[in-house]
Amino acid sequence: MWNYKLKKISVLSVFKFTLIYGIVIGLILGLIGGLFGGLFANSFGVFGVGVVGGLIGGIVYGIIFSIVSAFGAWLFNVVSGWIDGIDILVEKK
Repeated sequence: MWNYKLKKISVLSVFKFTLIYGIVIGLILGLIGGLFGGLFANSFGVFGVGVVGGLIGGIVYGIIFSIVSAFGAWLFNVVSGWIDGIDILVEKK
């Protein structure tokens, strides 16, 4: 077992990862929500609007999620400078 200390997180890598992850999750959930919302509507036009709105909402969710996550990574770096990071224990398999 090895002891390590997590002292810094790359804000850009967190932003890139959570942007893709958030958009994928947002698109899936937005598409499902749009499909179910459109199925309960009385006209086909509302169904299309529900799906498109779900897709746009998923993209917006991904962008907001990545901004908030990047801010969290930046805040971790600031606080880590004050308290000397987080101790982690790694075990080799």
